[in-house]
Amino acid sequence: MPNVHARTLRRASDIVGGDAALAAWLHVTPSHLALWLSGAEAPPMEMFLKAVDVVTDNSVRETDR
Repeated sequence: MPNVHARTLRRASDIVGGDAALAAWLHVTPSHLALWLSGAEAPPMEMFLKAVDVVTDNSVRETDR
């Protein structure tokens, strides 16, 4: 089972339109993002918190509907 970092990044990727879009939004290389998504490495806290913001903002928008 993927860890919380990988699950959050995967959800953020789904929200923004895919892995390439998330990597661009985070200003990281797709290869770094791939390591984080696989759970092979933990993302830096700053990157993780940006992904949390994407997921949270999306959840708030869905709740407001």
